[in-house]
Amino acid sequence: MLYVILSALLFGLSFLAGMLGLGVAFIATPVLGLFGFDLKHVIMPWSLWLNGLTAISGAITFARARMVDWRTAIPLLIITTLVAPLGVWLLQFVSTTVVWWMYVGVLFFLAYRMAFPPAMNDSQTPVIADTTRVKGGLLSAFIGTFAGFLGVGPGFLMMPTLVMLGYTARIAAATNSVIVTAPSFSAFAAHLGDAQFDWLMLILTSIAAVVGAWLGARFMAKRVKSLTLSRIFAMALVILAVQRAWILLAS
Repeated sequence: MLYVILSALLFGLSFLAGMLGLGVAFIATPVLGLFGFDLKHVIMPWSLWLNGLTAISGAITFARARMVDWRTAIPLLIITTLVAPLGVWLLQFVSTTVVWWMYVGVLFFLAYRMAFPPAMNDSQTPVIADTTRVKGGLLSAFIGTFAGFLGVGPGFLMMPTLVMLGYTARIAAATNSVIVTAPSFSAFAAHLGDAQFDWLMLILTSIAAVVGAWLGARFMAKRVKSLTLSRIFAMALVILAVQRAWILLAS
């Protein structure tokens, strides 16, 4: 029964993640924590694996819709991929409780920024200067390290960062879906030495997550505007932050 519940749950979460241009780990990590799985040995590697799969599924859909800014996506993908294992290495020096509180703080900050985004016009393609792309590259080095440390992939930080740099939420989400693919797998590889898997669970949830992300990306590409997308993102972050903070305070 647990296999069915988790597969259905991750299908739904991946639909939302695909719509937002994210890998599913930023939602899956706290949700899987509700089922009592070990954070470092089970949840983090599992979430990172699903994160990469769902990001690829969404990226293919957005690329076909010509929504990806490749001049931004490729350099940031390389940078975040290289630094993600550094975050995993830093994890050994910090307690699980500290990791979760850092996660909650970041979620609240990003929720505020995405609830009140800069003006975005979906009818025009934003003009992004090369200096802005350089700033994105510098920020991505920090983002990739911190995301690897949290075990959630860089997408939940990168998408709002691109919005703050001047991208519309739709273009940011599509570009972000490309950026988060390889870093997710590089961070996952760093966990393999200590990872513990239920292989049937991994296979079933992987299939459910890929299909959910593909459908979510298709829905966003056709029907969701940037302001709506930005506020959906903010709302999801608040819900996750409150849920995790409640668990931490109750423990």
